[in-house]
Amino acid sequence: MTHTAVANVKLNWTYFCLILASTFLQGSSFVATKILLSSMSPLWVATIRFFIAALSLLPLIIYRYFKNPISLFNIPWLKLFVIGLFQTAGVMAFLNIGLGYTSPSTAAILMASNPLLVVILAMLILGERISIRALVGLIVAFIGVVICIGLGNTNSGGIGRGEVLVILASSCWAIATIINKKFNLHLDPWVITFWQMLLGSLVLFLVALFSQQPFTLPTTESMWLTFLWLAIPASTGAMGLWFAALKIGGAIHTSGFLFLCPLFSAIITYFVLGTVLTSQELIGGFLIGTGIYVLSRYR
Repeated sequence: MTHTAVANVKLNWTYFCLILASTFLQGSSFVATKILLSSMSPLWVATIRFFIAALSLLPLIIYRYFKNPISLFNIPWLKLFVIGLFQTAGVMAFLNIGLGYTSPSTAAILMASNPLLVVILAMLILGERISIRALVGLIVAFIGVVICIGLGNTNSGGIGRGEVLVILASSCWAIATIINKKFNLHLDPWVITFWQMLLGSLVLFLVALFSQQPFTLPTTESMWLTFLWLAIPASTGAMGLWFAALKIGGAIHTSGFLFLCPLFSAIITYFVLGTVLTSQELIGGFLIGTGIYVLSRYR
């Protein structure tokens, strides 16, 4: 084996390790949030989670600032606020409230359909075109979403409140992706991540305050450990690993692996909460995963 071939194998191995680690952490966040919702208000879980996640990035941001100084007057605050409004505040508010009415596995499957929404919005807003194969993938993924939320099953009672809220969360994520692309900010990705999480958590704080949801904190050691896991490894850690994977594999190719999140979520949910996926969720999830893979490969 040549030196170049060995280097490529190592690069691929590193890439897939980053993908697996990031999607595992992202998948675990659904289960951790579901556990915390038994003793904490949804909006306060989201608020405190992302405030702590932003603070955990502060040492890195300070280091990057001294390495590459930038005036605070040159930071596009309004654009960062809009991204934070959708990416952190919108996604987490809808998702956390939705998790009170649906399972972590279902929520993870619906959130993993995000690339489907991104492609649709990119076509409508940015005027992007997709290939015929990608269009087939789009349709397959959409059918999977319909099956997953129960619209194709007369015995399921149709779409529930939890599924609607999670779809709204996924829509906010897709909108944030399109906005981010439209803004094309020339800032360090970590700087964007820090400020959008911090500004988004402040919006969540105001929403939680005016919603009159009771302010609560974890009350037991196990709940604190679950919360700290959610705030740092499952938020900051997952994001950092995902950025590293994007740098190696690119956005389109890497997004095809996003469907590993609900797989890990389902496995963790089974062992932690004892919940098993229904046949409807399995079929819908498989179709979404297949459609997203085709989209990412042939877009």
